[in-house]
Amino acid sequence: MIATSTFNLNYLWLPLVGFVIGLLVTMFGGGGGFFYVPILTLLFHVPTQLAAATSLAATIPTVIVGSIEHYRKGNVNLRIGLIFGGAGLIGAFAGAYFSNLISSALLQKLFGAYAILLTIPMILTNRKKSQDQTSEPTKHQPLKTMDIVLSFFFGLLSGAMAGLFGTSGTATIVAGLYILGLPVISVIGTSVMVVFFNALSGFVGHVLVGQFDWMLVVLLGAGSILGAFVGPRLLTNINVKTLEKVYGVLFILLVVGFGLAMFFK
Repeated sequence: MIATSTFNLNYLWLPLVGFVIGLLVTMFGGGGGFFYVPILTLLFHVPTQLAAATSLAATIPTVIVGSIEHYRKGNVNLRIGLIFGGAGLIGAFAGAYFSNLISSALLQKLFGAYAILLTIPMILTNRKKSQDQTSEPTKHQPLKTMDIVLSFFFGLLSGAMAGLFGTSGTATIVAGLYILGLPVISVIGTSVMVVFFNALSGFVGHVLVGQFDWMLVVLLGAGSILGAFVGPRLLTNINVKTLEKVYGVLFILLVVGFGLAMFFK
């Protein structure tokens, strides 16, 4: 069912929220869904299922713009991205279907638990990356059979999480790309592209089985598109070695923070 909520003055903050998230995710990877859902739920009191559908819809323009900008700058590993994205299409439709069978309160707690548990592979891969500073992987290494299997697995899982929680599956994508050994610039650019597949299929799934609020999407999307234009341009002015040191730690802290807030609310 497509719905339009009663206008709330607090919604005037949504374009700013969209801009900040669009800016950050195109600089650090993903599409913003992981941030949209807890912000809409905790600050604007939007039901979790509606927040998930809104999140995926608002993510789509962000990742379209971000993907184009990152591809132009050579930050996208197209082969791995397409495997992730193809598997994500399957997972996102399944996740959207099952989200309609779960209560909003339970889905919120599941989101929090998912976010906290996901930090385990993130911490392990971030530690491994920091210990191995002698060899810098290239963006276009030949794909091995295990690389294809891992790409499909993490793509399928990220799609399922996108459809279920409306997060776009960013954290799962980033964890998978790190495990595959991609450099941080490729992790960021490729994850933005993969999120497009997850967000689009998850959004369509939610429209078919649940609610969708056009007002929230328009307000968030307007700001996120502008942020997505600015983010990749700012990234070219940041030292890559510095980004390598702070990116993983910052992402893990954000995931843990939002996860705890959603679980214990």
